[in-house]
Amino acid sequence: MSTSPSPTTVPEARARIDEINERVVELLAERQAIVDALCELKADADRTVRDPEREAELLAHVRAVADEAGLPPTLAETLFEEILAHSVERQRRQRADGAAGPSAEESSAEELSAEEPAEKATGAVSTCGAQA
Repeated sequence: MSTSPSPTTVPEARARIDEINERVVELLAERQAIVDALCELKADADRTVRDPEREAELLAHVRAVADEAGLPPTLAETLFEEILAHSVERQRRQRADGAAGPSAEESSAEELSAEEPAEKATGAVSTCGAQA
Protein backbone atom coordinates (compact mmCIF):
# COMPACT_ATOMS: atom_id res chain seq x y z
CA MET A 1 0.00 0.00 0.00
CA SER A 2 2.77 2.44 0.89
CA THR A 3 4.95 3.94 -1.80
CA SER A 4 7.58 4.99 0.75
CA PRO A 5 10.77 2.96 0.90
CA SER A 6 11.16 0.61 3.84
CA PRO A 7 12.90 2.13 6.84
CA THR A 8 16.53 1.15 7.23
CA THR A 9 17.06 1.97 10.92
CA VAL A 10 15.12 1.40 14.14
CA PRO A 11 14.67 5.15 14.76
CA GLU A 12 13.41 5.63 11.19
CA ALA A 13 10.95 2.75 11.58
CA ARG A 14 9.71 4.14 14.89
CA ALA A 15 9.34 7.63 13.42
CA ARG A 16 7.26 6.22 10.55
CA ILE A 17 5.11 4.25 12.99
CA ASP A 18 4.58 7.42 15.04
CA GLU A 19 3.47 9.29 11.90
CA ILE A 20 1.03 6.51 11.02
CA ASN A 21 -0.33 6.45 14.57
CA GLU A 22 -0.95 10.20 14.39
CA ARG A 23 -2.83 9.78 11.09
CA VAL A 24 -4.93 6.98 12.59
CA VAL A 25 -5.87 9.19 15.55
CA GLU A 26 -6.69 12.10 13.23
CA LEU A 27 -8.92 9.81 11.15
CA LEU A 28 -10.66 8.54 14.30
CA ALA A 29 -11.33 12.14 15.35
CA GLU A 30 -12.75 12.89 11.89
CA ARG A 31 -14.92 9.77 12.13
CA GLN A 32 -16.15 10.84 15.56
CA ALA A 33 -17.21 14.25 14.21
CA ILE A 34 -19.20 12.49 11.49
CA VAL A 35 -20.78 10.19 14.09
CA ASP A 36 -21.89 13.30 16.00
CA ALA A 37 -23.54 14.66 12.84
CA LEU A 38 -25.09 11.25 12.14
CA CYS A 39 -26.55 11.23 15.64
CA GLU A 40 -28.31 14.52 14.88
CA LEU A 41 -29.59 13.17 11.57
CA LYS A 42 -30.91 10.01 13.21
CA ALA A 43 -32.65 12.01 15.93
CA ASP A 44 -34.26 14.30 13.33
CA ALA A 45 -35.50 11.23 11.45
CA ASP A 46 -36.76 9.51 14.62
CA ARG A 47 -34.32 6.64 14.11
CA THR A 48 -32.74 4.58 16.85
CA VAL A 49 -29.05 4.80 17.62
CA ARG A 50 -28.18 1.24 16.60
CA ASP A 51 -28.62 -0.21 13.13
CA PRO A 52 -27.56 -3.87 13.39
CA GLU A 53 -27.89 -4.42 9.64
CA ARG A 54 -25.57 -1.47 8.90
CA GLU A 55 -23.12 -2.65 11.58
CA ALA A 56 -22.98 -6.13 10.02
CA GLU A 57 -22.39 -4.62 6.56
CA LEU A 58 -19.63 -2.37 7.93
CA LEU A 59 -17.86 -5.27 9.65
CA ALA A 60 -18.09 -7.47 6.54
CA HIS A 61 -16.67 -4.63 4.43
CA VAL A 62 -13.84 -3.98 6.90
CA ARG A 63 -12.96 -7.68 6.93
CA ALA A 64 -12.82 -7.74 3.11
CA VAL A 65 -10.69 -4.58 2.91
CA ALA A 66 -8.34 -5.95 5.56
CA ASP A 67 -7.99 -9.24 3.71
CA GLU A 68 -7.19 -7.42 0.45
CA ALA A 69 -4.58 -5.31 2.29
CA GLY A 70 -2.90 -8.38 3.81
CA LEU A 71 -4.15 -7.61 7.33
CA PRO A 72 -5.81 -10.34 9.37
CA PRO A 73 -9.58 -9.78 8.95
CA THR A 74 -10.19 -10.72 12.59
CA LEU A 75 -7.87 -7.92 13.73
CA ALA A 76 -9.72 -5.34 11.65
CA GLU A 77 -13.07 -6.68 12.81
CA THR A 78 -12.03 -6.54 16.48
CA LEU A 79 -10.79 -2.96 16.13
CA PHE A 80 -13.97 -1.86 14.40
CA GLU A 81 -16.20 -3.62 16.91
CA GLU A 82 -14.56 -1.42 19.54
CA ILE A 83 -14.96 1.68 17.37
CA LEU A 84 -18.64 0.83 16.84
CA ALA A 85 -19.18 0.27 20.56
CA HIS A 86 -17.64 3.68 21.26
CA SER A 87 -19.85 5.30 18.59
CA VAL A 88 -23.02 3.72 19.97
CA GLU A 89 -22.17 4.75 23.53
CA ARG A 90 -21.34 8.29 22.43
CA GLN A 91 -24.63 8.60 20.55
CA ARG A 92 -26.58 7.25 23.52
CA ARG A 93 -24.98 9.82 25.80
CA GLN A 94 -25.74 12.55 23.30
CA ARG A 95 -29.35 11.46 23.12
CA ALA A 96 -29.61 11.31 26.90
CA ASP A 97 -28.00 14.76 27.24
CA GLY A 98 -30.36 16.15 24.61
CA ALA A 99 -33.39 14.03 25.62
CA ALA A 100 -34.14 13.63 21.95
CA GLY A 101 -35.75 11.30 19.50
CA PRO A 102 -37.22 7.87 20.04
CA SER A 103 -34.17 6.45 21.61
CA ALA A 104 -33.12 8.21 24.77
CA GLU A 105 -35.06 5.61 26.73
CA GLU A 106 -36.64 3.36 24.09
CA SER A 107 -33.60 2.40 22.05
CA SER A 108 -31.33 2.35 25.05
CA ALA A 109 -33.43 -0.39 26.64
CA GLU A 110 -33.78 -2.43 23.45
CA GLU A 111 -30.17 -1.98 22.42
CA LEU A 112 -28.57 -2.76 25.76
CA SER A 113 -29.76 -6.31 25.45
CA ALA A 114 -28.34 -6.54 21.93
CA GLU A 115 -24.72 -5.75 22.71
CA GLU A 116 -21.97 -5.82 25.27
CA PRO A 117 -21.42 -2.63 27.29
CA ALA A 118 -18.98 -0.23 25.68
CA GLU A 119 -16.14 1.43 27.48
CA LYS A 120 -16.87 5.00 28.48
CA ALA A 121 -15.67 7.56 25.97
CA THR A 122 -14.03 10.83 26.74
CA GLY A 123 -14.27 14.22 25.12
CA ALA A 124 -16.83 16.87 24.46
CA VAL A 125 -20.33 15.71 23.65
CA SER A 126 -22.82 17.61 21.57
CA THR A 127 -26.47 17.51 22.50
CA CYS A 128 -27.62 15.27 19.68
CA GLY A 129 -31.28 15.85 19.04
CA ALA A 130 -31.64 18.63 21.58
CA GLN A 131 -34.38 21.08 20.81
CA ALA A 132 -32.83 24.33 19.59
